[in-house]
Amino acid sequence: MFVLSYYPGCSLKTSSSFYEASIKDVLSFYDIDLKEIDDWSCCGASAAIALDDLLCHSLPARNLAIAEAEGYHLICPCPACYQRLRITNEKMRTDRSLMDEVNDVIAPLSCLGSIEVKNIIEVITDHVGLERVAGGIRYDLSSITVVPYYGCVLTRSQRIRPFDDTEDPVSMDNIISATGASVLTWQYKMECCGAGKTITDKDATLRHSSGIMDMALRIGADAIVTPCPLCQLNLDLLPLMGRKKETIPVIFITEVLEMAISGVIRGSKSHIIPVDNLLTKVKKIKL
Repeated sequence: MFVLSYYPGCSLKTSSSFYEASIKDVLSFYDIDLKEIDDWSCCGASAAIALDDLLCHSLPARNLAIAEAEGYHLICPCPACYQRLRITNEKMRTDRSLMDEVNDVIAPLSCLGSIEVKNIIEVITDHVGLERVAGGIRYDLSSITVVPYYGCVLTRSQRIRPFDDTEDPVSMDNIISATGASVLTWQYKMECCGAGKTITDKDATLRHSSGIMDMALRIGADAIVTPCPLCQLNLDLLPLMGRKKETIPVIFITEVLEMAISGVIRGSKSHIIPVDNLLTKVKKIKL
């Protein structure tokens, strides 16, 4: 059993708790155990970077220090949290002056930047592998056509080396293809869904997310697949934000793997846009 430290962030303990359950189920199938870091705290992804540079590094450094002490590399599924923790991790490793300043703030904890910080796509690619994904398929997804939606944050950072192309990532596309589902090429995989504007300007999120949904429908997708809890929530909220037009399910990348492994989406009842029609296309493979 391979063990990773796990930083859930705020979303995976609240609005996207079914994503956490999906991640744990899928990674367990591939013999990856997640150890949630003890006494984790907010990484400051939403606001700290706009307020104070020391604060924006000290908040993630505290969590990194706990993970370092536990001795495992870290998975961080939320793209915003992933960016904050990974940027700070690199800073701690390369900027001794900042490291000393931050460690004074988080003492008696100490962060050295000695672990790896990975998102869910990296973990599946690096620690499971596409061959193993393809080899673990128990249900036929060939009748399902999806569009991969990475969101505007995951690969875009000028402060760290991106794990994929910043404007045309393909790593999630490859995972989905390995499950047997069909992946459509489109130009909206990096569009903004409205992000945190949902709280302050619902109409902006409705406008941005509707544009993404419209394009997915236009090119014939059965579902939108994302690794981001905020993107999933904003798109899934469209019917409640006033959209009257057709919608398709918005599912997490691990839920695609769930369908391929067990033929179900265990968190289906947590989706606002129903996934039932999608699940009718899943067929058990006769071994």
